[in-house]
Amino acid sequence: MIARYLNDVLPTLLAWRAAGHAAALATLVSVDGSAPRPRGSQMAIRADGEAVGNLTGGCAEAAIIAEAQARLAAGTNRLLRYGKGSPYIDIQLPCGSGIDVFFDVTLPLADLALIVDANAARRPATLIFHLDTLLARAQLAPDSSDTAHRWARLCEPPLRIVACGKGPLVPLIAQLGSVAEFEVAVFSSEAQTLELARPYAASTFALTTPAAFQCGELDHWTAFVSLFHEHDWDPPILVQALASKCFYIGALGSQRTAAARRESLLALGLEAAAIARIRGPVGLNIGARSPPEIALAILGEIIQTRRLPRAAP
Repeated sequence: MIARYLNDVLPTLLAWRAAGHAAALATLVSVDGSAPRPRGSQMAIRADGEAVGNLTGGCAEAAIIAEAQARLAAGTNRLLRYGKGSPYIDIQLPCGSGIDVFFDVTLPLADLALIVDANAARRPATLIFHLDTLLARAQLAPDSSDTAHRWARLCEPPLRIVACGKGPLVPLIAQLGSVAEFEVAVFSSEAQTLELARPYAASTFALTTPAAFQCGELDHWTAFVSLFHEHDWDPPILVQALASKCFYIGALGSQRTAAARRESLLALGLEAAAIARIRGPVGLNIGARSPPEIALAILGEIIQTRRLPRAAP
């Protein structure tokens, strides 16, 4: 059976259990060697075999689903190795590695709701795995402890893209961002742009004037990109982005446009070091020429900045 890919499976698991379905949580708690999926990857599996998430890139998902069903039938948790060092010699990982998977069927519904609700409110929470007692519990306080018998998995809010602008790039960013599991918020002064973005965006907002722009808190899990062609929109909007904690700020335009933008922001009293946070021209240099290619380059740069912080300017 094939599981539908999701990065954050906890909301689905909560919805299933709240609806009365028996469902297990499988978590990759350790990796011996290299692996296609990082430690902390998860799957949610129902008793009928429906599953979301991914732990091995497809090598052992069928076996993981079968084991989760067995755990649900038995009502007990289990820590099980796959690949190198596993008792299941017929289930091997092509990379030659070994992974340890924690199967949980006893996590209280209240603990699961605590994590999902915290993340929905854009706050982190922690899921703690007690590997000796085979129990998992949730807490609001961030924790990064890692011992032989206890591992704390930080559960962070979904990554978000706040895209402001007009034209075809905006709905394309919303579409590609949603595929990559970003929560996308779109702000535009153009009704058609909002209409085209709406099927893919988590939220859309109509803009009237640059000074009226208000987007709320831009937190550590937010990327901000300005896609306006009219230069009078950029400065007042970017002032708010530069005052925030967002991990990425990008703005559309050529080198010449970027230089003019910098002068406008300096005139508004911003420090040069703050202005240097802006990626402009926006996007990875992949030779992009069409709006879809430019949107891909922007999304690639956002992901690169998040995953490889040293790539920052």
